[in-house]
Amino acid sequence: MQKVINFFAGNIRLTIECAYPERFVNLCAAERIGLWDLVRIDEVTMGVTMTFRAYKKLKPLLGRVQAEVQKTKKQGIPIFLWRLRKRYALLTGLVIALAVTWIMSLYIWDIRVEGNETVPEAVILSVLDDLGVGIGSFGPGIEPPVIRNQALLELEDVEWLTINRNGSRAVVIIRERTHPPDRIPEDIPSAVYATQSGMIDQMIVWEGTPLVELGDTVEMGQDLITGRVDSLARGTYFGRADARIYARTWHSLSMSMPLEFYEKVYTGEISTKSIIFFGESRINLFFDSGISYITYDKIVERFDFTLPGGIVLPIRRERRIYTQFEKAPHRIDETRAALMLQERLIEQLRAHIGPAGEVLRTDFRVEVGEGMITVHLEAECREQIAALRRLDEEELIITPPITEEEGS
Repeated sequence: MQKVINFFAGNIRLTIECAYPERFVNLCAAERIGLWDLVRIDEVTMGVTMTFRAYKKLKPLLGRVQAEVQKTKKQGIPIFLWRLRKRYALLTGLVIALAVTWIMSLYIWDIRVEGNETVPEAVILSVLDDLGVGIGSFGPGIEPPVIRNQALLELEDVEWLTINRNGSRAVVIIRERTHPPDRIPEDIPSAVYATQSGMIDQMIVWEGTPLVELGDTVEMGQDLITGRVDSLARGTYFGRADARIYARTWHSLSMSMPLEFYEKVYTGEISTKSIIFFGESRINLFFDSGISYITYDKIVERFDFTLPGGIVLPIRRERRIYTQFEKAPHRIDETRAALMLQERLIEQLRAHIGPAGEVLRTDFRVEVGEGMITVHLEAECREQIAALRRLDEEELIITPPITEEEGS
């Protein structure tokens, strides 16, 4: 940023010759004269760069150190304008170009979305375009609070949204909505059921009536704790069941992969095509639009034209790089393939039992045939299998006991 400021202020490159260069530098520091790019040429000569304003302060110091100064280079906006002082056509063109650039910077030519993970960027841009925020929109006419409120009504999975405009670039920052898990209200009768078949190892019951005991074998979907309570004082009533139940479970998983496959072998042939975009229009900087390669990788590089201060121009250069490769047959070692499949099966198993689950024992079996390798996993685990569900309306019906007279 400082280089940009110095360029607009104008700077001059000097060659200074004096008997005591160190004293000259100390005097400049005492008078707060800024120097940069200081290069020691020999014992009495050095090169420095400074602004024109600092150069005016330098002249009184030269006599104190008996220094001789030679101007070697001038650059910056003031020098450029000074050279155009009598070239009225060029000066007029420069003023027009600056005016056009300033006017173009008032429009949106680049939109970026940040913070989205599940909501597609195309959906967000489509909603904003319908609300008047798109390529070519007038930037000062955008009212972020109004756009935010209208966009949130369209984007159900977005909790918060804001639009930051910097010149002709608009950055849309969103925060996606976190949907809480479905919870059963405290006053709704419920039961605890098993999410996995297994043998009960531990029971922690906070509410409800247990239907099973330690050591019992349960099946998936079976009720473990019920919210139905039979009391001599209150009779039969329904409440909430809540518990945490751990069980020893057994899982069988399988995974296969081919032993022979094709891998990429790059030939070294590379083709590059460049495109210039002016807003929505494009100009191809190549004649042949086809690609002679049958198989290739494609990499797209985008370069925005930006003025000092972060002003993005509606001009973008895009370079597409095509790298040719050939498919070469490759065979993986059976032992290595088996180890890879075993690691993936363990990852799949841990994802299934959750972070609170524990793998107690694993047994792998490998099968090889017809160019394929298959690994079977038999695992014994300990996991939490309790989950809540609402009681059905039929379960809430209290059936009175049959008396002897009704039975006869």
